Amino acid sequence: MSARRVPPPRPRPPKRTTGIVLTHGHNDHFGGARYLADRYGARVLMSAADWDLVASTQPADAPARDLEIADGQRLTLGGTTIRLHHTPGHTPGTVSPIIPVRRGSERHTAMLWGGTNPPTTPTALRTYLRSIHSFRAQMRCTNVDVELSNHPADYGLQRAEQLRSRPDGPNPFVLGRTRTQRYMMVMDSMLRGRLADA
Repeated sequence: MSARRVPPPRPRPPKRTTGIVLTHGHNDHFGGARYLADRYGARVLMSAADWDLVASTQPADAPARDLEIADGQRLTLGGTTIRLHHTPGHTPGTVSPIIPVRRGSERHTAMLWGGTNPPTTPTALRTYLRSIHSFRAQMRCTNVDVELSNHPADYGLQRAEQLRSRPDGPNPFVLGRTRTQRYMMVMDSMLRGRLADA
């Protein structure tokens, strides 16, 4: 007699989804936004420049143009306030959030760089480099000590598995202020190299 495999529980839909923050206007980032907006009545937030980018490409699954994110805008959800910063370069209107986070009683501040893959033209590379500098300054002011990425190129999936398998061990996402600054310094060096090549 073979044991019957029990499928894992399906994730429950959120009871209340009020807003969807899009870091930029590429379809792998806005892909589910229209569904969530239609299903739950959530508002969709993206920078004006990237709403324009989406409008210019007219993808079939794009959300309807809704709220525009201003540079430095604060978004409060319950008792948590997220700061949204314009960091153009990956796209004309990429946005990178700074987010207060907590693990148990420990409080930290996370950053999520909104668009990792650099552009190719010298002008866009310079824009991207300026965004790195301005965002690093915001990270210093807010004592960012956690690095998050919207793609798993930073070993995010492996770090999540490490955290899952050792929940009482050190949190692999908490890098500390020095190492999160180093993360951005590496990007700075990479951009300077690409500019030199261009």
